[in-house]
Amino acid sequence: MDNHTRIAEYFKEIETIKEHNGYFCSVEDALTVVILGSVCGLRNVNQIHQWATNSRVSKFLSKHFEIKNVPCYYWLLCLLKIIKPSSLNKCLINWVQSFLPNGVKGLTLSFDGKTVRSTGKMEKYEKPLHIIRAHIAEFGVTLSGQKVNDKTNEIPAMREMIELLN
Repeated sequence: MDNHTRIAEYFKEIETIKEHNGYFCSVEDALTVVILGSVCGLRNVNQIHQWATNSRVSKFLSKHFEIKNVPCYYWLLCLLKIIKPSSLNKCLINWVQSFLPNGVKGLTLSFDGKTVRSTGKMEKYEKPLHIIRAHIAEFGVTLSGQKVNDKTNEIPAMREMIELLN
C-alpha cells in the first residue's frame, strides 16, 4: 500500500456541502496536503500552500502521494470550506486511531473545554467560540474536537463525542 492510499483512504467518505468533481484537485488531495503541512509544523493554510508549491515539495507530493497539481491558495481554501466539519471529524478520528496500538482500548481519554478568547471581539461571532477536545493522554494526541454553543453545553457535547469515538 503506498503513502497516498494510506492517507487518502481515510478521507474517501468525506462529505461536502456541494458537489465537487475533482477536476484539478480532489478534496482528498487537498486534505492530504493540509495534513502533511500540519504534521510539518505549519500553522495556517497560507504557510501550507507556500510549502506545498515549493518545487522540492511538489516533486515529493507527486512521487509519493500522486498529487500532480497543488491548487492555488484561493482554491485550496475553497476546497476546505466545502467540507462538512462533522464528516471531517469522523475521518480524522479513524485516521488517528489507525496509529494507535489496539485502537484506544486501555488508554486514558481526557476531555478539555476551551474558550477561544479572540473570537469574543470578532464581528461574525455573537459570543466567544467554545470548543471541546478529546485527548489521548499517553500520546498527547487530540483525537477529536467539536464546537459547542455555550460553556453549559460541554457535557452533552462530550457524550456525543464519546458515542462518535465508540
